Amino acid sequence: MAEAKRQHDWNVASTIMALMAEMNRDRKKRRKPFRPDDFNPYAEKRPVIAKGTVEQAAGMLGASYRPRTQESPCRKLKPEEPTSS
Repeated sequence: MAEAKRQHDWNVASTIMALMAEMNRDRKKRRKPFRPDDFNPYAEKRPVIAKGTVEQAAGMLGASYRPRTQESPCRKLKPEEPTSS
């Protein structure tokens, strides 16, 4: 129960801190806005997702990658007629 109150208090305090920091933020020095999670020690840190291409992933795995030169057409060009009588 005490831990839940502590987390709630940090949620409230970190929201106020983020608001104060956002009001005084120099947009030229810091383009990313502040969030309450930046100040809350109980907030879960999410991993940063690395962006890359398929060629880069294939190179890291030691595999070769050849992009398709032409998309395969759909096998059914026309929809089938309904079979209900």
